[in-house]
Order: sequence, then structure tokens, then C-alpha cells
Amino acid sequence: MRLDDYDAILCDLDGCLISGTTVLPGAKDVLDAAGDRLVILSNNSTDTPETLSRRLQAMGLCVPPERIVLAGTAALDHLAGFSDARICLYGSEALRDYAHRLGLTLTREAPTHVVLTRDETYGYAQLRETLGLIASGAQLVVANPDVSHPGPDGTPVPETGSLLSAILSVHPELPYVIIGKPEPGLYRNALTRFKEGVGRVLAIGDNPRTDAEGAARLGFDFALVGPHIGIGSGLQWFLDNWVRSGA
Repeated sequence: MRLDDYDAILCDLDGCLISGTTVLPGAKDVLDAAGDRLVILSNNSTDTPETLSRRLQAMGLCVPPERIVLAGTAALDHLAGFSDARICLYGSEALRDYAHRLGLTLTREAPTHVVLTRDETYGYAQLRETLGLIASGAQLVVANPDVSHPGPDGTPVPETGSLLSAILSVHPELPYVIIGKPEPGLYRNALTRFKEGVGRVLAIGDNPRTDAEGAARLGFDFALVGPHIGIGSGLQWFLDNWVRSGA
């Protein structure tokens, strides 16, 4: 089976194409081979498609914003559909700017929703504030459930799911909404980027709990990559042994 067999290729970011500021082996070759059929589909909840596109460009990977779908901005897009939404957003400046451009009201005074993303400033004070806002009636919206993504030196980088775990350790029965993978909405969002209807879809990822589970829910073919499963250097192994060989 080869990339040419697919109408759409949905590829994860961290651990597949890049690790921090490092481009992973095989990433550029897969992007070149897939062309416009590839959309980056990531649980990233720090960047916007525009900021990520610029960051990738600086690393030598050319992916326009319209071919990037991210959990953080998707969460804000989701809430923009609620006319009365008042949001407490724990997130990056890029996401805050994005929320303002959507016309969302950002507030810590009686919000209707608390939006949790990978906020590197989130600590004890923010945890107490989150629990208080939820107790007052705010709904918790979580960009993604990933507890970590792989760092350049192999050390796990804490993700949004690690912050969620802190909240659930205090309030284990708390209901919440997840926007990113493995939920199907992010995948369907990605498929809207194709003007023509798509037939066969391939998802590529390094996380069985989110990438593989999400693809399975929608019946997509899936390729699991990454050194943690003992097959060498992620996409490079995939490129050499699955794509080029037609395995």
C-alpha cells in the first residue's frame, strides 16, 4: 500500500514531523510525496495554524495554514458558535489573540466555559481558580486529553491532559468536553479542507490512545510510527518500509 492509494493523509505533528525545534527524519519526504493531500491534524493547543505554519517554515517545512487543523483553535471555533459564551481561557497569547479575532468574550468573571489548553503558566493558583469557576456553573472544555508529547531529547513534555489530571484528582466525577483527538470532530474538520470528496483516508500518528483510537472510530487506515514502538526513526521507517516498498 502506498501514499498514492489515498485521497487524504492526516498526519500528526509532534513525534511524527517534528520534536520541539527538530525536524524528524522522513518528515520532508512525506510532505513532498503527499503534497496537497496531506493535512496536519494535531492536538497542539499552543499554536494557531498561522503561527505553526510560520514556525514550520523556519524549520524548512512548507505547510500553509489552510492545511493545518489544531485542537486548541478548534476548541475556540466550537465555542464561537455559542452566542452567549463567556470564556475563561487558560492558554497561550496566540490562542488569546485568536479568540479575540473570533469575537469571543474572555473573562474570569462568571464565565460560561473554562477552556483548558497547554498553558505553561498553569499552576496551583490557576487550579484553585478553575475549580471555583466550575463550582459556580462554568462548563469545562478541554482541547485534548494527551498527558504529554515527546521532546527532542526523549523526555516527555507535559500536555493539556496533565493539567486535566490535576483537576480530576480533586474532582474525579467532573463532566467535561474534549475537542481534540480521539474525538471525531477534529478529523471531520480536517476533511473539510479538501474541495473534492475524499475516498480513502490514511491517518499517521505516534499515540495509540488518541491518534489510533480516533482513526479507528471513523474507519480510517492508520500508520503508527515512532521509536517507542521499536521501529526506528518514526516517519523515516514508515517511508522506507511502508510507502516506498508498497507494503
